Amino acid sequence: MSVKFNQMPVDDLMVQYELANYIEPWRKEPPETFFLYHGYARNMLFWQKWLPLLSGDYQVLRADARGCGGTKQPDGGKDFTFAQLASDAIGLMDRCGLERVHWVGESSGGIVGLAVALQYPDRLHSLTLCDTPFKRPSHIASTYVLGEVDREAAFKKHGVGGWCRQTLKYRLDTNRASEELCEWYISQMDQIPIPIAVEIEKMIGAGNLWSQLPHVKVPTLIMAGEQSQIANEDMRSEMKKQMPFAKLVTFSGCGHGIHLIEPKRCVDEIKLFIDSI
Repeated sequence: MSVKFNQMPVDDLMVQYELANYIEPWRKEPPETFFLYHGYARNMLFWQKWLPLLSGDYQVLRADARGCGGTKQPDGGKDFTFAQLASDAIGLMDRCGLERVHWVGESSGGIVGLAVALQYPDRLHSLTLCDTPFKRPSHIASTYVLGEVDREAAFKKHGVGGWCRQTLKYRLDTNRASEELCEWYISQMDQIPIPIAVEIEKMIGAGNLWSQLPHVKVPTLIMAGEQSQIANEDMRSEMKKQMPFAKLVTFSGCGHGIHLIEPKRCVDEIKLFIDSI
């Protein structure tokens, strides 16, 4: 796949991003913007199938997060925290001249969205969480080490790609995904340097927004696969109870990775939600 993206300086980063707009040039009213934010150790190509579904009606911003894809973590760069990733995202929005966006985050990218909603609520029209937990489930933390002492040891033994292959069924419904999608997913995660993957993993492992969920005032759509082992049923229902402005939609028969498995349904649900707020 050959896709040429733009680069934008944001604080200590050179962020790789795309701002797409295929709206009719004679349309007079300015379009609203979607900000699509990827999950752990991934990149903005994971939103590829969403572009034609959104860009005829909205501007669509997507970017590689700090340390991922084409946005390299500079030597001596800032620590990986959800607050820092939220600040990076707001900085990119500022540089693009975007006052407010509809944020869509997949998995841990939704946790970054929650951080934005808590720190910068006036910058969001809405927040959509695709397969997003408010913290990483404990069984996932132990499963992901593949019998090693920690995630770093597992990466060093198997490589990030080899680790991804052995754990892919937790992040993607491999029963519904094509073999080509599975292999592409693995190849993309294999591109991230081990030290970066380790630091982002530590950030996610330490994150727990449970106590702050009632303070999220941005209209929020929670979407998840019914069989997701990361955004599991208990996690979804507790998020819905704790978030006063949230709607929950569960995709029956689906595992994790609904943004890749059911992109059109995801977009249709978001448009319905936006129309209702």
